[in-house]
Amino acid sequence: MGAINPQEDSYLAQVPVELLLRITRWIRTSDLANVRLSCKCLERNLFNFFAHEFFRKRQFMVSVQSLQTLVSISKHSTLAPFLKHVIICTDRVGNSWEASKLPAEKHRIWLRAKAEQNNLFATGLLREMLAEAFAALPHLGTVDLRDFNSETRNRDNGSWRSYGAVTLEKSIGLRLETGVDNGQLMSDTYPTMVFTAIISALGASGAQPNTIEVNLRDKKWGLHDSAFAIPPPLEPKLAPILANLKTLHLCFCIKDHFFMIHDFLTMARNVTWLRLNFNHQSSPHDRTELGPVLFKWLEQPESDTPLNDIDRKPVSFPNLERLDIGWISVAPQPLLTLITKFSPTLKHLCLRRVSLCHSERDSQTETNPWIAFFNSLKKVRGIKLRVLELSDIYHGKPRIAHWQDLITFEADQDGTKKPLWARKNWRGTTDRVSLAAMIKSVNNSMVCPWEHRYSGSDVDMDGDSEDDEDDISEDDG
Repeated sequence: MGAINPQEDSYLAQVPVELLLRITRWIRTSDLANVRLSCKCLERNLFNFFAHEFFRKRQFMVSVQSLQTLVSISKHSTLAPFLKHVIICTDRVGNSWEASKLPAEKHRIWLRAKAEQNNLFATGLLREMLAEAFAALPHLGTVDLRDFNSETRNRDNGSWRSYGAVTLEKSIGLRLETGVDNGQLMSDTYPTMVFTAIISALGASGAQPNTIEVNLRDKKWGLHDSAFAIPPPLEPKLAPILANLKTLHLCFCIKDHFFMIHDFLTMARNVTWLRLNFNHQSSPHDRTELGPVLFKWLEQPESDTPLNDIDRKPVSFPNLERLDIGWISVAPQPLLTLITKFSPTLKHLCLRRVSLCHSERDSQTETNPWIAFFNSLKKVRGIKLRVLELSDIYHGKPRIAHWQDLITFEADQDGTKKPLWARKNWRGTTDRVSLAAMIKSVNNSMVCPWEHRYSGSDVDMDGDSEDDEDDISEDDG
């Protein structure tokens, strides 16, 4: 009798890979690691599954330890090809008031960590480490800046955290900040600083991702116009990278008067999916400064001359198929003009937290402007819209409680009653009906706020819920 090979003759090693994956799919990460360590044959069978789950998309923060891990992964011959989506999260050491109450040893760790993050920006080391990693990742497709942790880690019933964040929190004894911290002077500009480093690193690396995303859920945060300033020496390197983009998601801080973004968007003219979120204020009705300014530039035909000597010539986005607009108050005509400009190629329109209003006088009338807007939309010449998504849309009425402005969708297309979270959303397609029929369906489904103003409706007073997302984004896998 021949000798037994403990690797290949193991009963577990002989289990079909499909069944082995089902067995290990829901065990804890630590248990999965033990299974992989127990047998080379099992490790070989599980490796691609393991690498896809844990290395296809990875989240990092601005710290030497976290960034060095990113660099190490990028130079790993086996793992580097799996990493396609790099997330840089806004985790940072904050809240100096709480830190002042820490024991002396932990307070010194806090001071060192804070100094390290500041030095990464000041010395340019953040840009250098990102560029080194980006250059070595052969299949880098998405670079993502966000201020939240995805809650989709089903294996451990937890969230996907930035590498090194949990360790740093334990050593300090304080949770890291991901949103605005009123105790930090740089808090408002932090996303802008990180975004600038990311874009500069992409230019230095020569990487060619097809997606750049900025997903900021903190309502007080957004990119300043300075984030889009491109120094002339960097333009030859960045131009081909931005021209290669197919997806561009941005969140703006509407404090700024934007004009430096014109060059950035012009270079990214080949995108097929453009998302524009207008952050900073707490109410959808306050988002009036940036929207008309940016729309006024975007809605112009490319053949038009710039509005002034500073603005860039308008861009057409000739390949644009999907447009997402979020968190803004705007009059119907600018929004309609913008959509009309892109109508020859536009197939998918998504509006989230958009407040539609007319003039100050007209906005006080109990007339739903969305019905007229959609009726005009279906008459746009050459429009090829196939998908329409609406979420938390409003009829703008200044100085009136938010819940009175919320437009809900009481009945679905099949006439069934929906719960509140579903009544705030509507999605229609033209797969089986015409655009006119889809528009008729959404108009018939809308329930205006004044129809249930005194009916004891369970709509929240602020038209919000704790589980709502503050940006237009898809669930993470």
